[in-house]
Amino acid sequence: SMKKVFKSSPVSRVTLFCCDIEKSLALYRDILGFEEIENKSIQSKEFNELMNISDENCFVRISYLQSERSDHGLIALFEVNSSKLDKNQSIQNKSIQYGQSVIVLSTKDHQKIYQELKKKDYTFLVEPTEYEKSEDSDYIKAGIYKEMSFYDPDGFLINLIEYN
Repeated sequence: SMKKVFKSSPVSRVTLFCCDIEKSLALYRDILGFEEIENKSIQSKEFNELMNISDENCFVRISYLQSERSDHGLIALFEVNSSKLDKNQSIQNKSIQYGQSVIVLSTKDHQKIYQELKKKDYTFLVEPTEYEKSEDSDYIKAGIYKEMSFYDPDGFLINLIEYN
């Protein structure tokens, strides 16, 4: 094996660029139970340069969310408001795609969340599925699993897992 020269920390944050921060908060905060720990707006030349946006009127609404008290695993919602960006419809494919990412979350409220998502017409890639994993591995324990995959308002794929 190769000697590791460089290191990085566990994932500290996933940033999702969203068209409508209120719709995204309705999912991540109100249905999935994340706590909003910071909410702000930024309008600055420096921030626009970081985002590679050449629009002096651009402003960004930001919400930082966490499920537990931790420096890791935050979700940041960024609603970028600029005349230079096109807020297209979200992409919701019927199957997984190369280059697509998935946010995987654990829950003990699989059925309740599913019912709420169905009531609010979220699009599912995979409806709730239960299966048994018969043997432990280094990463995943043996047991009964329930999983579902659905799209958030901007087309980001979310996978929820419940382990018993």
